[in-house]
Amino acid sequence: MSRLIILASKSPQRKSIMQALRVEFKVVPADINEQAVSTTDPEKRAALIAQNKAKFVQKSFPQDIIVAADTYIVLNGQILEKPQTLAEAREMLVKQSGQIATELTGFCYLDPVKDIRVVKTVAVEVEFRHLSNAEIDHYIAAQPVMTWSAAFCPAYDSGASLIKRISGSLTGFTHGLPLEELIPLLQQSKVLKI
Repeated sequence: MSRLIILASKSPQRKSIMQALRVEFKVVPADINEQAVSTTDPEKRAALIAQNKAKFVQKSFPQDIIVAADTYIVLNGQILEKPQTLAEAREMLVKQSGQIATELTGFCYLDPVKDIRVVKTVAVEVEFRHLSNAEIDHYIAAQPVMTWSAAFCPAYDSGASLIKRISGSLTGFTHGLPLEELIPLLQQSKVLKI
């Protein structure tokens, strides 16, 4: 029986990193209400959102492998999700300038055939450079900041240029999908041979 790997995400960054693994997979975005996850603990919230995405998609693919994730920045205890306006995006980037924040990626992997269920949060410490107003304005004008949590995406050169250093999962940070967690699970499921 051939099983599918389902990526429960519409993120182009997650799709790109999955393609780099050279495994066959299908993208099926999970249509869930993330605001319905009511816990105020940012780490638990990230994991619960990822789990909810995986469970939603698993209803349509009950025997297949489901990979889901959710990523956002936490700065001074505040969750920075996707900005609703350009002014909010600017405010987020100003707040992050010169600061150390935590990027949290909730990660869920479900393989019902091999009885594998992993739900966790991967944390990355990120230090932003001191950004000038001109840099911030240029970034906002040139990038689709309202499509990204915390108004930036490090998967692209311009987003990476905002960062001074990181400590933690590189692909969790750049693509919102921690390969150091995913690869061993795909191997355990016998769908990745490397």
